Amino acid sequence: MKSVYGRLIVSYFLSLILSLCICGAIVSQRNSEYITNNVEHSTISNTHYISELLRLNQNEDVKKLLDDYYKYSSIDFEVVDSNGKVYRYGNIVNTVNKNEIQSFKDNDAINITKSNKKVQSNTESVHSNNGHDYIITVEEKIGKQLNNFYSNAVIVILCLMLSGGLIFLVFADLIVKPIRRLTKANNELAKGNYNVRVNYYGNDQIAELNQSFNRMASVLDKQEKIRQQFISDVSHEFQTPLTAISGFAKILKDEHLDEEQRKKYADIILFQSNRLSTLSKNMLQLTLLEGENIELNLNKYDLIAQIERVIETQRSIANNKNIEIEFINDEKEYFVEADESRLEQVWINIINNAIKYTENNGVITITVKKSFSELSVSVADTGVGMSKEATTHIFDRFYREDKSRGIEGNGLGLSIVKRIIDLHGYTIDVSSIIDGGSVFTVHIPITHNILTRKKG
Repeated sequence: MKSVYGRLIVSYFLSLILSLCICGAIVSQRNSEYITNNVEHSTISNTHYISELLRLNQNEDVKKLLDDYYKYSSIDFEVVDSNGKVYRYGNIVNTVNKNEIQSFKDNDAINITKSNKKVQSNTESVHSNNGHDYIITVEEKIGKQLNNFYSNAVIVILCLMLSGGLIFLVFADLIVKPIRRLTKANNELAKGNYNVRVNYYGNDQIAELNQSFNRMASVLDKQEKIRQQFISDVSHEFQTPLTAISGFAKILKDEHLDEEQRKKYADIILFQSNRLSTLSKNMLQLTLLEGENIELNLNKYDLIAQIERVIETQRSIANNKNIEIEFINDEKEYFVEADESRLEQVWINIINNAIKYTENNGVITITVKKSFSELSVSVADTGVGMSKEATTHIFDRFYREDKSRGIEGNGLGLSIVKRIIDLHGYTIDVSSIIDGGSVFTVHIPITHNILTRKKG
């Protein structure tokens, strides 16, 4: 059965029937004993009552007396006098036999109780005041009382199933409706409507399921916006150099250009081609870093030597803008366990970024400090700085503040930095003042097996 509604109903009735069968068997057993005892008591009481009527009778017609009693009592009984005359009322199963009559004559008394699963009877004798002797047998059907009990039980069970079924349907509807809404919302999500949400409040599992769906829809909505923004940014970043390459390539087809102009335009095409190449490499690197199965090639090496090596590679770029690079450390070797090539990319990108946004004759200060809990590497510049809002988006892909649009770059360098830092379990933060420079600080926890050793 595919429907949750149907499964709930079937489960309800199966559990109800099973429960009623178990309870019915127990109650039936106990009630059967109770009815048997009750019938036995009733037959004995009625026998005594008829015996007393006959004993006290003097001149009244016995048949009329018994007729009146049967009319008002509606029990089955039989009376046999000493002459063998039988007065029978109702359907008597255990009739008096000759042996019992003879026993009465011999012993002057009879008191017999017979019982089986269907019939309960009681027989006793009495000597009447009118001079006659009688043997009275009163009989009651146990099955009749049991049938009455079972009939009433069936009515109760049917009422229970009907009322319980109706109540269950109401509550089942409360369960199924949220699932239907969730299914409808899920179908909308599958169609690409990431703004769909389900409203269901509570502390039960259905509420948790709906909240989980809303979180998933929210994440997908955010991812879709990021995807669209990414496509837009990539298109924009590619369009500018492609337009320049196309435009200057057409100009180069002009045969009247002199050699100097031709070289100038060729250099522009080469520059834009390199820009496209760098953008493609950065996008590929970021895509690889964001993969689920990325593995770091960890090894232990001297962090100070690595930073010094990176500074030397960037110094020629800094010299072109007359920017001074200062490296402050405590003349110690700090051995860290990390992916050397990827962490080197971090220092290259941060220092290169500082050079780009620092004006001519500026200063870049790189500081390594070790505290009780961490090793920190900070890169401070005297560049253009950025707003507080920009610092919250600086690690987003393709993010560049408006005033930095004229500076060469594609907005992926710091995104790569952030991803590598996260993969290592480090943290990075940035502080900046507009026209006062920026400071990028990488925090390496001491738990990452940092070994300190004096140089030399």
